Amino acid sequence: MGKRLLPVNGKPLIQHIAEQLVDFLDEAIIGANDTEKYGFLNLRVVPDMEMEKGPLMGIYSCLLASDSDINFITACDIPEMNIELVSRMANLALDYEIVMPVNGSSRFEPLFAVYRKSVAAKAKLLLDGNRQRIVELLDCTEYATVDFTGNGWYQNLNCASDYFEYVGR
Repeated sequence: MGKRLLPVNGKPLIQHIAEQLVDFLDEAIIGANDTEKYGFLNLRVVPDMEMEKGPLMGIYSCLLASDSDINFITACDIPEMNIELVSRMANLALDYEIVMPVNGSSRFEPLFAVYRKSVAAKAKLLLDGNRQRIVELLDCTEYATVDFTGNGWYQNLNCASDYFEYVGR
């Protein structure tokens, strides 16, 4: 499902997400390999350094491109941003390399998390070893987790039914 351009409140989903974040962040970067497709956002678009390496490569590429030490990274299919949670995670990141929400004891949300720029070097080591799972970064970084239940705001649009449920609410 080509999620990034699905309409939400009369605008593409990626724009809906970006507009929630741009006033909160020092810099907003879009990680995407089709850089021209997202020019309408007037934000820097950063392609993966290597193709076919999954979301970890996207995180690595954006961390390298970022001018910030502390970076919030989110997926393009999480339509609502909880700025209070993002702010709390960013504050915790002063003492940790990664701050990631976890639901219960094992459901990590690596694509709604805060990463320090230093994580790029560790991501590169994993990628060079053909390891692409984002949660493997937790084995080689100082990290903290924040309890995460979603409390009614969190939705991940993984499939068409998720999207239609979200826009129909």
